[in-house]
Amino acid sequence: MEELLFQAALSALGEAFPDIPVFTEKVRQGYEEPAMFLTLSECAVKREMGNRFRGEGKFSLRAGPGKEDALAGAEMLSRLEGAFRGKDGMALSEGKVLADGTIEGTLTARAIGFWQEDGPPFMGKMNYTLELGGGKD
Repeated sequence: MEELLFQAALSALGEAFPDIPVFTEKVRQGYEEPAMFLTLSECAVKREMGNRFRGEGKFSLRAGPGKEDALAGAEMLSRLEGAFRGKDGMALSEGKVLADGTIEGTLTARAIGFWQEDGPPFMGKMNYTLELGGGKD
């Protein structure tokens, strides 16, 4: 589940900003801004009735617009918020622009999934499907 939510977040960022690389691990040197950094903060999966479950992943998002000023950061933050507004199951919150133009925020991905059991429950392989959205409380 964690990996599926992570891939959904990466995919959404890639669609919104196809020309900006998204890093998922620490990069000490060798990258150029603009760039984004996405790391998982927490992931929760709650089993519901039957074979249904609800998942939520919170990701720490940090982005550098490439220009060292707050105006460039504010413009990029506005684009980020617009990219996720109305996108089912995705939301950007706690977004702020630091003095050097760097953006920090929390990206949340919510999903509803269904377990599909193949074979006996204890011996068979368990697969699940995932639909973004519908995870709003």
